[in-house]
Amino acid sequence: MNINRNIIFSILLSMLLFSSCTESYSPGEDIKIVPGDTITVPETEALLRFINNSGDYINSKYSPSLVRSSVIFDELGANLILDIRKKEDYVAGHINGAVHKDRSEIMDYLENEIAPSIYDKIVIVCKNGQSSAYVASVLRLVGYSNAFSMSYGMSAWNKSLDNWSPKISSKYTNKLEQKTNPVEGMHPYPQLATGERCGAEILQARGRTLLNTPFAKLKISADRVFKEYEDFYIINLWPEDRYKVGHIPGAYQYTPRKDINSKTLLNTIPSDKKILVYGYTGQSSAFMTAYLRLLGYNAFTLPFGANSFMYNTLKLRNWHAFVSADAVNDFPLVKGDKPSDDSFKQKINSTQQRAKESKKPIIRRKKKEVEGGCS
Repeated sequence: MNINRNIIFSILLSMLLFSSCTESYSPGEDIKIVPGDTITVPETEALLRFINNSGDYINSKYSPSLVRSSVIFDELGANLILDIRKKEDYVAGHINGAVHKDRSEIMDYLENEIAPSIYDKIVIVCKNGQSSAYVASVLRLVGYSNAFSMSYGMSAWNKSLDNWSPKISSKYTNKLEQKTNPVEGMHPYPQLATGERCGAEILQARGRTLLNTPFAKLKISADRVFKEYEDFYIINLWPEDRYKVGHIPGAYQYTPRKDINSKTLLNTIPSDKKILVYGYTGQSSAFMTAYLRLLGYNAFTLPFGANSFMYNTLKLRNWHAFVSADAVNDFPLVKGDKPSDDSFKQKINSTQQRAKESKKPIIRRKKKEVEGGCS
């Protein structure tokens, strides 16, 4: 465990959670110092300024913060694993040591019951990597720099839980559009009204609001999108050359980690429309959806991304197509409502030994493969 990194994390999180409400803002051309309990700019501008000064996570190399299931298996016992699935799914089978928490409980749990900085990673786990990506994004945004989502969720942990394979489809490949829809115009930011005093406090309030919002309400299926695409402002999170190969009709191309920033194209996104974000697997779009909703946009994500409507194209071009033979493992499960099983260590040792002898060994990934990625 990297002690220096944990010390830095603790300091940064303390600054975010307990910082003074004296901040500098630059609405328009003027610089304003906001002392004490007063905010003289709209809350959204105060929040954006704070986010940008704090590293602008969503546009950094660490976003989206995904970690492979094989890495988690290799590091069992070293990380905090939070399972946010339904309780009955958790009881039926979970990762050894995983703690079951509802999304709405997570921030209180991290703030009051444990010391998050002692863990190398706080890993959020769900059925398929969609809601866990959303939660991990919220945690990153509010200051937990060791928060990750387990890529593909429990679908990748054990083949009996594969919720991904049935979701892949190419049913709308012939409905794709190739023309470029120009991003243009300027729109006001959404107006937040948390009543908090400064950027740090607004951020915490918005984070709690996001985790209290049922994720099911934030998902828009491919079937609905292709029927109602004119009802959404659709954001394609791909590089421009891939966007031109084919995209959802009416979609606008925004380059990941670059364009959705207050200094670039954020103000081209209308605040008075429903925003739909999509990528390759639904995981990066869930990260971005959390960011946009944090700022007050009425944003939604397309679960499973382009894998759910143009799978064959992704697979042909090697664009983050889900392949069960590569992604799905057969790691052991603990059954019951307790995080750990006393006999589990023997199962882990046996599985690790089989992995070493197989053609598909468990590999400890390099850090750059754990943090970031384009899924």
